[in-house]
Amino acid sequence: MVTFVDLRDAKPQLWQTAADDMLAISKQTERTADNIHANGIKELSESWPDRTGERARAVLVKIANRMVNASILSRGAMTALDTLQDAIGIAQRELTGAIQRAGQLGLSVDGTGRVTIPEGTVPDGLTFLELIEVQRTIDDAVEAATQADQACVEAINAVSVDPDTIDAAQAQARQATAVQKALEALRDALPDGLTETQVAEWWASLTPEQQQALMRAVPVELCALRGIPEDVKNALRDDGRGYDPTKTVAWALAHANDTGIDVFGNNCANFASHSLREGGLKDKMDFWSWGTLDSDNWGTSAAGDLGVPFIQGKTHTESWYNSDAQRKFFLDHGGSEVPVAQAKPGDIVYFNYADGPGDHPDGVSHHTAVVTAVLPDGEVLYTQHTPGAANQSLQDRLPVGEQREGRQTVTIVRPKETW
Repeated sequence: MVTFVDLRDAKPQLWQTAADDMLAISKQTERTADNIHANGIKELSESWPDRTGERARAVLVKIANRMVNASILSRGAMTALDTLQDAIGIAQRELTGAIQRAGQLGLSVDGTGRVTIPEGTVPDGLTFLELIEVQRTIDDAVEAATQADQACVEAINAVSVDPDTIDAAQAQARQATAVQKALEALRDALPDGLTETQVAEWWASLTPEQQQALMRAVPVELCALRGIPEDVKNALRDDGRGYDPTKTVAWALAHANDTGIDVFGNNCANFASHSLREGGLKDKMDFWSWGTLDSDNWGTSAAGDLGVPFIQGKTHTESWYNSDAQRKFFLDHGGSEVPVAQAKPGDIVYFNYADGPGDHPDGVSHHTAVVTAVLPDGEVLYTQHTPGAANQSLQDRLPVGEQREGRQTVTIVRPKETW
């Protein structure tokens, strides 16, 4: 349990240093695995094809797999440490504000965080109410820090395993748990049990950077928190796209594993389309057009909405269910491509082939997901369908995907209704 003194005297920047070290380790192991695959395993297969060469190749494969797993696990630890730094910083800001408020009211705060009325002071009823509010804020800050610390411990425990004892899929599952716990730490930083006035004061006490970090990481929770200024909520719900990103995110998170929307063999783009529609993005189905047959449209027919078995070009536009067609449609109809560093919840992420002379044309989008959170360090979390997965780390999982499927690029698109 984090104590009042622990939080008051904490130095969150030290966790940032540790996170940077973990990221450096992860990148080094990724490079090592790439080098082994490119210069070791491949060369052995081509120039040493006998039984001895196969044994040597098996050793290199084992080492490469170890490097891949170590990279995945260390990235999970990095995310947890980096986010803990932000969560503790927010809790510390809340605590500092409460201590300052106590001083302004003539109250004392002892070494355990207990708020008292100084001896010799004659209190009135208002003083007692103010004492209760300050005490509640201090307790909330310490509780938030305790919960964030516990979430980080659980994240670190999830990735604390010998990389030789698991495969890449298991490493990814552990890394995903660490990311979920990191996001949980930020949710825990939100006030719990405070009055609307206290929540408003808490929000005002945060730095602009901390406010922006929470708006990108936990937008749905902020909109539901009474006391957050309405202009902040309005900015989260309507930033000029023509749909509510918070509703898109909420629906995506709630339906990542919902097979009820499945119509195709792969429903990733279909899932993104449903998420945008649930956020308020209107179908584009021009009256004087060929309906779902028209490449200039985006939407479904009445039969498609009723769940009639899919008939290509009849029930859904190609831009509704095909990743590449969907990306092109949004970019051709008011949407914009944004750098990964500027991604926001409610954006759409497309995974594109970039394997040079490989089996697929470079630049073709083959997978689609919804951006559902962005951590304070810029780590983009996405939610997908087929297979269903919520709040997966883009930066952490992309290197592993490249090991399995070849080089990839990503395109972040911010759709905008212009029709």
